[in-house]
Amino acid sequence: MVQITWAETAVFVVLLLASVYGFLYRFGKVWRTVLKSKKDPDFTIQPVGRRVWDFVWEVLLQGKVIRQRPLPGIAHALVFWGFCAFALVTLNHFSEGLHVELLSRDSWMGAFYFLLAALFGVGVAIGIAGLAFRRFVIRPRWLEPISYESLFIAFLIFTLMATYLATFVPGWEESRALWWAHTVTLLVFMPLIPHTKHLHLVLSPVTVFLKRDGFSKIPPLVGDEDFGRYKM
Repeated sequence: MVQITWAETAVFVVLLLASVYGFLYRFGKVWRTVLKSKKDPDFTIQPVGRRVWDFVWEVLLQGKVIRQRPLPGIAHALVFWGFCAFALVTLNHFSEGLHVELLSRDSWMGAFYFLLAALFGVGVAIGIAGLAFRRFVIRPRWLEPISYESLFIAFLIFTLMATYLATFVPGWEESRALWWAHTVTLLVFMPLIPHTKHLHLVLSPVTVFLKRDGFSKIPPLVGDEDFGRYKM
């Protein structure tokens, strides 16, 4: 566990609150827009089995995106799986800033999980580097114009993986400099998520599970309602 001073903890808490506020401020606007959308009276959650399968296939296994675009799809899948694997790593990282250790690397479970996360970290680093190379070097015509926002996000994600993997270098396990580099990158990345296409990491699991098979039905008009609004 990295030894953080209480003064550093105070700075960390302030930065964390600011980052969470930045995320919720933007995401709150998006969520309110979703809640204000017109309700579909014909929507039904049934059949649940098919929805669960779609969730597993499209979200957890990333099957649809891999099938449509194999190489970019695999790169996207590696990034997604890495984010899932890093959920507990991030919680444990933040808890260390509060002098609490949720999962210790000294335990067999912690050692196994952090090593597993490191393997995913390598996959994410390769995946995000490949996607960045494709977008900014190969530059397929359908990906134009160049988005420097995407480049910055790719840099942040790669930095997150690099600063985590560096902790496996002997002597760097409890480096405060690495801890702060990883922390600052996380805190910068979090409030940017709702402002970028990476918002789908938060919303896509819900939208995939609740998606319709077709278009919403338009209620039939009664009488001459179709002409009523356009009377001269």
